Amino acid sequence: MIYILIALVGASFIFEYWLLTKISKLEKRNKMLQTALEALGRDTNTFQAGITRDSHSQRKELLIETERINKRVDVMRRDIMNSLPTQIRKVIGHIEFAQPLDDSHGRG
Repeated sequence: MIYILIALVGASFIFEYWLLTKISKLEKRNKMLQTALEALGRDTNTFQAGITRDSHSQRKELLIETERINKRVDVMRRDIMNSLPTQIRKVIGHIEFAQPLDDSHGRG
């Protein structure tokens, strides 16, 4: 009976040692995973900040380009409107002094 008790106590010490080594390995792995997750979180935040910064700068560039195009369109529209009376006068002048197409010279 004593031998069985000694064997059980010895086996419990061996099992406890084995269990503690497994727990130690799991803690090391857990610490490594925790470090990897923290690094991944930092990288994600850095990437997200970079994307946000890039999108803001692209938006600014697009707004500037849109304003520049709108100014050019306004200038072109103004030029067309300013030259419209001159163009109308030229067309009317050509119509008034044009020769008839049928050589009847307006004599019916």
